[in-house]
Amino acid sequence: MSIGAAFFSSTEVVSARDAIGRISADTLSAYPPGIPNLMAGEVVTTEAIEFLQETVRAPFGHVRGGVSHDVSHIRVTT
Repeated sequence: MSIGAAFFSSTEVVSARDAIGRISADTLSAYPPGIPNLMAGEVVTTEAIEFLQETVRAPFGHVRGGVSHDVSHIRVTT
């Protein structure tokens, strides 16, 4: 799905586990380095969720763009 289509589609917030295999409606970026790891319109994978959650648990890690600061929930298209 294109970024624009994902951005303008109907969405819902689900647990990170339930988001796997669904289409992300948000772009999430791990800091550092700040490069997007999950783009709107992209299928949510187990690897992406695990990486983002590991980043949040790191001493200076932060994930920008999500609906929950700990990446426990993800906004996906319906």
